[in-house]
Amino acid sequence: MAEEMKKEDRRVRRTRKILTQALTELLQQKQVNEITVKELTDLADMNRGTFYLYYKDIYDMLEKIQDEMFEKLDAIFRLRTGGDVTEQTKLILLDLFRFIEENQDVCRVLLSPNGDMSFLHRLNEVLREKCLHIYLGIEPSVNEEDFDYRYSFLIYGCAGIIRAWVGRNCPEKPEQMAELAHHLIVSGGFA
Repeated sequence: MAEEMKKEDRRVRRTRKILTQALTELLQQKQVNEITVKELTDLADMNRGTFYLYYKDIYDMLEKIQDEMFEKLDAIFRLRTGGDVTEQTKLILLDLFRFIEENQDVCRVLLSPNGDMSFLHRLNEVLREKCLHIYLGIEPSVNEEDFDYRYSFLIYGCAGIIRAWVGRNCPEKPEQMAELAHHLIVSGGFA
């Protein structure tokens, strides 16, 4: 019985991966609201019934993909808490760039003009909360207005680096990108 469940889990993962790849390919060409289930399943070489076993519609699929990504990002932040803030920041950045490299196709479309703006807003809020927690560890007396300016500098700078890197198909190693981002953060006055 356990062997059957493993096979089924493997088949489910494979099916979802193929559907995600097809959605990613379509999102490189058009907006999410222009994509049909038929078009997606034709590209994935699956029938629509298979799609509906896992998702209600294209928006549900995109939301579930994003939820998985946020779970993984949250795990990165939970792993790196406590200790020296400078060292933790380096490790978080390294983990983040490794995660992006592993998921570069999905990241590329989510961060593109055809991507989902709600993803960017949600990402911004999650990162703001995590950064505020870290920053309060450095300067407990910080006021929120000061933090917002510093956070805006940090997040838009990092987002720009990530977009450029992903747009170039991640030619540099995650270690190089993490080091560059960390250097810019430190020299920019955030940490």
